[in-house]
Amino acid sequence: MIKGLTAVLLAAVISAPAAAAQVKFSYSKLYTQLKHNYSENHPDVKIGYFMVSPSSGATCQITKAWMTKKAHYEEFEIPASQELPLPIDNHLRKVNPDVFIETAGTQACDISFQVLAKNSFGSEVTEEEVNNLVPQMTTMMQDLGGMFASWFMPEVEGVTVHFADAQPELKTSEGRTIDVNGKVAIIRASELKSGERVFFPQEPLKVTPWIPQS
Repeated sequence: MIKGLTAVLLAAVISAPAAAAQVKFSYSKLYTQLKHNYSENHPDVKIGYFMVSPSSGATCQITKAWMTKKAHYEEFEIPASQELPLPIDNHLRKVNPDVFIETAGTQACDISFQVLAKNSFGSEVTEEEVNNLVPQMTTMMQDLGGMFASWFMPEVEGVTVHFADAQPELKTSEGRTIDVNGKVAIIRASELKSGERVFFPQEPLKVTPWIPQS
């Protein structure tokens, strides 16, 4: 979980089967952050919602999620990244349906939003793509933080690449290697040479900002 990017929202835990935990949210509350995806200041970056373990910070597995309002019902198809695929719709905000999310296990997970690269990556990412994402991610974070966020919020200096499985080191077109900590690799923009490419042994689940820890 990246500092400054995750906001835990209060969830009402309701009765659920023994093998699952279920939470309920109002669409309008989730829309508060989703509306930033409309901005033209960061066209390649978006906000995404995930369910996160309050004890470990790990992403929880969503087993089922749906939206309902009176007779209307829509179930979501959950991708491998476990991002909640909510539509961004001002009309839905006014109608304000209930959003239900079930996660594996009996412990309720918290919902959090993260800044993400909008497009998926296949077998590689280029230096140009990383340097295109970094300033947009910084701008998105400042938009989320409000008017004075730029005064105290550190800038993004690279990207964090998340994989479904533990990976060996990453290799680049310049013959360099990048360490992988389990399922996560950090690509520092300052270390990439012009035109350099970083190769992925597995398609990433998501690409998020990297901010150096002080």
